[in-house]
Amino acid sequence: MYDGIDGKVALVTGAARRRGIGRATALMLARNGADVACLDIARPFTDFPGHQTASADELDEIVGEIGALGRRAVAIRADVANWDEVHAGIAEASEVLGPIQLVANVAGGAGFGMGAGPLMTIGEREFDQVLAINLKGTWIVCRAAAQRMIDAGLPGRIVNVSSQAGKRGFPMLGAYCAAKAGVILLTQVLAQELGRHGITVNAVCPGTVDTDLINKDRVFEAVIGATEPGGFGAWLQREIPLGRLQQPEEVASAITFLLSDGAAYITGEAVNVSGGQTMV
Repeated sequence: MYDGIDGKVALVTGAARRRGIGRATALMLARNGADVACLDIARPFTDFPGHQTASADELDEIVGEIGALGRRAVAIRADVANWDEVHAGIAEASEVLGPIQLVANVAGGAGFGMGAGPLMTIGEREFDQVLAINLKGTWIVCRAAAQRMIDAGLPGRIVNVSSQAGKRGFPMLGAYCAAKAGVILLTQVLAQELGRHGITVNAVCPGTVDTDLINKDRVFEAVIGATEPGGFGAWLQREIPLGRLQQPEEVASAITFLLSDGAAYITGEAVNVSGGQTMV
């Protein structure tokens, strides 16, 4: 158990997808005694309907799972890149559950057809969308939640999900790298600006996480195995010192720690959770 979470209200964005970091975080916070506002777009992107997003059923499902743990939860359907939707959603969550003091900004991503590909070939709308959901959305949620903490005179903790791709460049992920690098610097500035209000702001930088987003029907393993001498196992051993993909719960554990009292004197950090895949 993590101290300082029991009895508080948490907001988790990107909370709905099965086998996702957001869902694992929402459940871990609930198991540690938090009531959880589960925010997710829960609908296809208008301009990128082919990109995987969670469904409304998945969002309702995570709310039910949290309820089964004996904690309160509310489903908030909002696009993190939409100012009005985020502010309305946080207002609703606060009205139903009470003041939010813990925030896990997990929503984000990219994919082929939505920002993944050579920088010389991806389109402007794709680039804009990746920055919107990963960087702008993180800022909107931070601002809306932190302003309510300040107005209520309450301390708080915010954790933003960046990526190892925010610390080093990966071919085919240029827009995503730029957005996640921005999340790290956004985190540092917010930590400096919000510290006087008793609000800590940190980031976590996952590595290669075994989620449906990268591993739909094991396509990721198949592609790597087909191009890597020695197959997928050889790639794992070379690329990741721990020799395996990480699980969403392992990222959720780091997020939960940074939201706990055990991390009370940690702010402005970008913590790698990558199994050694990135060490900078």
